[in-house]
Amino acid sequence: EDSIWYISAGLILVEMLLGVVIYELIKGGWNTARLQKRILLTFSLILALGINIYVVVWLLNPGVDEYLLEIEPYRGEPTIMVDDPSLPGDYEIETLFYGSGTDLRRYEYGEGVDIVTPTVNASSYVLITGLNARAREIYWGFTPNEFPLNGRVWYPQGQGPFPLVLIVHGNHAMTEFSDPGYGYLCELLASRGYICVSIDENFLNGYFMGKVSGENDARGWMLLKHLALWEDWNRDPEHPFYGLVDMENIALVGHSRGGEAVALAAAFNKLDHYPNAAWIKWDFNFNIKSVIAIAPVDQQHKPAGHPAELVDVNYLVLHGAHDADVSKYYGLRQFQRVTFSDPESDLFKAGLYIYQANHGQFNSVWGNRDYGLPLGQFLNVRPLLKPEEQQQIAKLYISAFLDATLKNEMELLPLFQDYRNAGNWLPSTLYINQFQDAGYRPVATYEEDYDLTTTTVGRGSLSGHGLNRWKEQKLEFRTGKSQENYAAVLGWANVNASYVINLPTGLASQWELGEGDYLVFNLVDGRDPMGFETLLDFTIFLTDRKGETAGIAVSDVMPLLPQFRAQITKLVEWEERKYKSPSEPVYQSYRIALSDFTAVNPQIVLGQISEIKLVFDLIESGEIILDDVGFSLGK
Repeated sequence: EDSIWYISAGLILVEMLLGVVIYELIKGGWNTARLQKRILLTFSLILALGINIYVVVWLLNPGVDEYLLEIEPYRGEPTIMVDDPSLPGDYEIETLFYGSGTDLRRYEYGEGVDIVTPTVNASSYVLITGLNARAREIYWGFTPNEFPLNGRVWYPQGQGPFPLVLIVHGNHAMTEFSDPGYGYLCELLASRGYICVSIDENFLNGYFMGKVSGENDARGWMLLKHLALWEDWNRDPEHPFYGLVDMENIALVGHSRGGEAVALAAAFNKLDHYPNAAWIKWDFNFNIKSVIAIAPVDQQHKPAGHPAELVDVNYLVLHGAHDADVSKYYGLRQFQRVTFSDPESDLFKAGLYIYQANHGQFNSVWGNRDYGLPLGQFLNVRPLLKPEEQQQIAKLYISAFLDATLKNEMELLPLFQDYRNAGNWLPSTLYINQFQDAGYRPVATYEEDYDLTTTTVGRGSLSGHGLNRWKEQKLEFRTGKSQENYAAVLGWANVNASYVINLPTGLASQWELGEGDYLVFNLVDGRDPMGFETLLDFTIFLTDRKGETAGIAVSDVMPLLPQFRAQITKLVEWEERKYKSPSEPVYQSYRIALSDFTAVNPQIVLGQISEIKLVFDLIESGEIILDDVGFSLGK
């Protein structure tokens, strides 16, 4: 950003020069000036005007897209045997607003409100002081002692009860209201049988008079107070929503800081006390089944100093590779911190990393520039998806996720296991997806120690043969921030190299591995995305105790794409200083049915599998990052 200020200082000097020239011309200095001064004035005028014209053209130029990966996106027919979840449903939609009824800035939450709601005291969760506090009180008309519960509601006409979905925005200029920006999602969901509420938390956002920081616990807590409203309304025979809300099926959706807030809300929901102040007691315990994060931040609030963990909650995260604001795929860290206690359940977690998607276009108000003026004009917006394309991705994945997790339409599960199953429902760009279900059993996660030869499951072993690189390391985002996840880095320079995971004796039998189960693992192309010539490929083999073996090429399961190379700004110096690297390692999840191995070799006995072997036999040299090797046991 220093470069931008240097440029700005230079432009100020140019404007001063132009001002001097214009002043001389206006006061008549041209007529009395000597030849030398006329030449100087002419040169200065041409120089200043030329620089101004160049700067204006450069700032208006949307940028470049020549650096984009030259890989043809997958296009094909959807393989999921259901109707497109992003299409409107059969319900007629009604809308209304609830809020304080006294809002100074929003008619819909002031005089035009349909349902008046009480205020809540959030002073234990957010601290605003000094001139910032006074300016905000003057603008909004209230302090954290009386935060309003405001929401815009889209709901289906019908008998119900309908699942409840709350959507909350993140940080943005508080005067440019963010909550209308998810109307495209709520309209879709209401037509498909959901009550959808876009929550107003604009009073927690920043502006020129000061930011509000460390407030994400307040954002999450406010969501739970909204749920308490809906629970009361659903129980009140006099209320319009009496009996219409399915409080057993609740989902929270959040964008940016809201993406962390929904995870915090789901974590707080199960606690009896505020972790940072035990004298504050809670009694929420709503049935929040699903959490969806769009380009979330992570650990801006840490309950009692710990990252928020989610247990037995379905989780979905979406993130764009061209996000200039939350430029790191922070949702991967929360993804790692989602666990399931019952292996027989249908719970799962999923993620989608989207090439050419930015931060703001998931909200129809925020637009294609992830910064305001003047920084926004330095962003490279040419490669971005169209707003309607980016919002189509959100509609498809969020609608499908809610149908799968709140309505038990598990026919949609393949969409989250392999994005290609959505086919042409998705816009034409590149994707990397993550997936893990409750049936996952780890063999090697690389989290347990620094011994290269040990597995996560006891009595197993790891070995490398002919590798020119073999280590375990903590992965980093493009800026150098930790992903808080360890993985194995494997490099080779000949087709005889291999990496072997020896299972403990009897493990396959203990887990009763069979044809309904899956070998699962995560992969990243570890090469520099600037120089790849062909996609990486290798063969993965299973071997049983009698020596029967069967191998499947990774490319026969799904392609391993290179890391997504992104140029986020038009200014090289700023790009290198702020974002540091043009890419970051984001893993692709693989699932190979064990029945596919028996199809290759019917003699192999799955209940006696003793070895998983990666043989780098298809590409002469390369490097991969391997993580979370294990099995997913069928239900």
